[in-house]
Amino acid sequence: MIGILIIILSSFASCQQSTESVKVSGLEENEKFAGSWKLQKWTAESANGEVVYPYGDDAKGVITYDKFGNMAVQVMKNKRPRFLSEDPLNAQPEEVWDAYNGFIAYSGTYEVDTSLNKVIHHISLSSFPNWIDQNQIRYYKFYDDHLILSTDLIGVSKHKLIWRRLNH
Repeated sequence: MIGILIIILSSFASCQQSTESVKVSGLEENEKFAGSWKLQKWTAESANGEVVYPYGDDAKGVITYDKFGNMAVQVMKNKRPRFLSEDPLNAQPEEVWDAYNGFIAYSGTYEVDTSLNKVIHHISLSSFPNWIDQNQIRYYKFYDDHLILSTDLIGVSKHKLIWRRLNH
């Protein structure tokens, strides 16, 4: 139980990533990503066409990309129940379970492929241990001050996240 809580808490900690340049097909596209984006909407569509909101229609999140090729994302259910204790290492098992099932975060580096409109997240830290040292591919589209990231199947659903730029 403590291990899961440590993973969740480590996702909150800022991490130092490599300052190597990201591989980018076009610098202009990389500059479009740079900055922080606030989650507007996250949907998941199953093979039968059913659309759901994985963390509710009021989920909160932020994704940040920097010009050096580092990225971090955190998404959570809105209004998650608070723990009884103020000590995050002293949580009850059901509190940890609810917190874990309402939060996802990861960070690492990213690479933009403009020819396929995809951004590849090279994950080094994650609240979901299976993604550590793996790549997550997101297809992207920009419109106005929004960024749409979508996936192929993850489990049984395709996901679509709409983000609005924060730092204009």
